[in-house]
Amino acid sequence: MSQKLAKLIEEDKEYLFQNYGTRLPACFIKGKGSELFDQDGKRYIDFFAGIAVNSLGYNHPALNSALHKQIDAIMHSSNWFFNKQQIEAAQLLSETSFPGKTLFTNSGTEANEAAIKLARKYGISQSNDKYHIISFTNSFHGRTFGAMSATAQEKIRSGFGPIVPGFIYVPFNDVTQFKKTLEANKGKICAVITELVQGEGGITVADSYFIKEISSLCKENNILLIIDEVQTGIARTGKMFAYQHYNIEPDIITLAKPLAGGLPLGALIAKERVASVLQPGDHGTTFGGNPVACAAALAFLGVLEEDNLLSECQKKGQYLKGKLEVLKQKHSDFIEEVRVIGLMAGIEVVKDGPQIVQKMIEKAILINCTAEKVLRFLPPLIVQKREIDLLIETLEEVFLEYNK
Repeated sequence: MSQKLAKLIEEDKEYLFQNYGTRLPACFIKGKGSELFDQDGKRYIDFFAGIAVNSLGYNHPALNSALHKQIDAIMHSSNWFFNKQQIEAAQLLSETSFPGKTLFTNSGTEANEAAIKLARKYGISQSNDKYHIISFTNSFHGRTFGAMSATAQEKIRSGFGPIVPGFIYVPFNDVTQFKKTLEANKGKICAVITELVQGEGGITVADSYFIKEISSLCKENNILLIIDEVQTGIARTGKMFAYQHYNIEPDIITLAKPLAGGLPLGALIAKERVASVLQPGDHGTTFGGNPVACAAALAFLGVLEEDNLLSECQKKGQYLKGKLEVLKQKHSDFIEEVRVIGLMAGIEVVKDGPQIVQKMIEKAILINCTAEKVLRFLPPLIVQKREIDLLIETLEEVFLEYNK
């Protein structure tokens, strides 16, 4: 370990909450494309993209130019005033999703928190008992109290006292249990919230039949369908939004991670009949939809279209999937399953997921482990095939070292 890194670790422990556990041993100081450079100048290839945030990689000229221009103009005013960048970004989002209204927030957690408030007000406007929300096992919706309470993972909620009441947890991809839960709580369910690919849950993809049944039953029972697209949204899965793979149209979607290319920005998009439930004063945020963040979002959405990144994501996703499938055939004793949709990929390994991540970092490839044994890959959408080849070669090196 270098002296620079040792000093950073020491100061981190002295001055910061240690809520992220043992941080991985690098401090990145600059980047270019899919490459990052640490405190000692070591170069890495990034297959994590800041947890699906840096979809354009690092130092993208269009994004940098938009940010410099906006910072030189105005960085913040207030949501008491009109905001041109907000309006333009909301228009683009509506054009690529469904007709509705957008509420900007600072994060995905805040977008989900706002969606929960909106759903409850919508339900309670019909009946005082209609405030319950169904979510699914192994989900992850955030760490504020409402979002945490919607998250059906005990380890996320444990130790924080009473959670927000009114959440009902149902097994993911289980239509029969979902129907039973609806019947047992008739007239009490205001919304269903679900991811379509559970990122923190191990890159678990929703079954098409399951989602279509949920969508149909929600319509029949006047229940809002909220799709959490915080990690899957805006091209990550090869479609603009993951729900578009399923030929459904939700009432609400929540977005965040890549939306502003690395700056904090989340969004909730809701159909007009739902959005109109929130009245002035019902919800707000000081920084949500900040002009700089929205300028970044406009630049990102522009690059997506101009560079045809949706098509690129589909092609590179298929390339990555093929390479991972070949790797599984060669190392079936180590890899249990390959899961890929667009450039959101995971391989379930039989053991030592976190240790593999550490070994990959030592070999200058950044990946992540989720759900304890799923190696997760979320590269920038601009990733090159040669970089995917390097990922596979390095993974194979690590697997072979384990078998020595």
